[in-house]
Amino acid sequence: MRRATHVEITFGLFALALIYVIIANNASLTGLVISPGTGILLKSPADNTITTQTSTYFIFEYPPELEMKECSLIINNNLARTTNALLSPYDTRIRTDLKPGEYEWMIKCIDTNNTVLTSPTRRLVVRSEVKDSDLKKTKFPNRLGYLYEFELREGLELDINNVVPNDVIRVIKEGNAYEISILRIIQDYKIGMQAVELLITPGYKRIKIREGDSARIDFNNDGSADLYLVLNDAYYGKAFFTAKEKTNMVVEEGEEKEETSAKPSMESLGQGEGREEATKPEKQEPVKIQAGTSSQRTSEFFLIGIIIILLIAITLTLRTKKDEEAEYIIKLKRKSAKKNKTRKTRKKAFNKNKNLAEKKKRNRGKKKRK
Repeated sequence: MRRATHVEITFGLFALALIYVIIANNASLTGLVISPGTGILLKSPADNTITTQTSTYFIFEYPPELEMKECSLIINNNLARTTNALLSPYDTRIRTDLKPGEYEWMIKCIDTNNTVLTSPTRRLVVRSEVKDSDLKKTKFPNRLGYLYEFELREGLELDINNVVPNDVIRVIKEGNAYEISILRIIQDYKIGMQAVELLITPGYKRIKIREGDSARIDFNNDGSADLYLVLNDAYYGKAFFTAKEKTNMVVEEGEEKEETSAKPSMESLGQGEGREEATKPEKQEPVKIQAGTSSQRTSEFFLIGIIIILLIAITLTLRTKKDEEAEYIIKLKRKSAKKNKTRKTRKKAFNKNKNLAEKKKRNRGKKKRK
């Protein structure tokens, strides 16, 4: 009987190794996808960003299970820059200089398996620098920080760059001064959040704007937003804003209007400061997914079922082979015992016959002597 135990063990180990390879490489099994498809997520600049910065950082991230060989910045369908150093799945930056104009950009990466991944396309507008008369920057004489001052006029749109905590943005409207103080700049690359906390006075209204989001600010509490403040970027402890007068506010279809009023809230009446988050999630173009959530769960259960079935099959096979071997050994022992018994019987009969023959021979010798 041929022993096949090692064959089943080898087959089981091979099956487990195959399952591990499938999981590790996000491969598909019988048409079902085990995990979501991989893609590149763009973080900054936000889509339809308008800036005067000619030097721009393009920030993106990719799935941590992938190891990238190189990533390229594609602008207007042309290769702008390629990098293969300092690639991070959570925060990779490619910097390039741009002239004033309108651009469409995307990121393309190649991993170590030569798989090409591409991101959605975004739009970026670079404008010429604003006039000095629109924005006045003055250093505070008795403390740290700068004062950025401008008059809110019809059609105004300007960029306020390199703003840091302790800086103040002062807006002059109809002879009244309103201030927006920069409290702190939040940068958490682990969860991909960059934001700025602001304090609006008078009214002591605290708000938070995330990178790529905006806030509509009502200074005189007339129920209509006066200023549209957009946070374009936040990196290296600096914030980059775009300030627009209300006539330049463009509300995209399906986007709700959120206004931040300078009127103090009930909390501010009791504590001297109100708190509100006027944030909107960035409209990120969806990354292509190979399967939906339900199919992912089905695939996971399917995979777990296959693993359990394989383990049960291997266990039953090993147990069956073990029982067959035990039964085979018992048969061998019985057969061997039977053979030994037959041999003993034959030997006993042979010895008996031999003794009789010798006895007869002795008797014949005695008779001859007589």
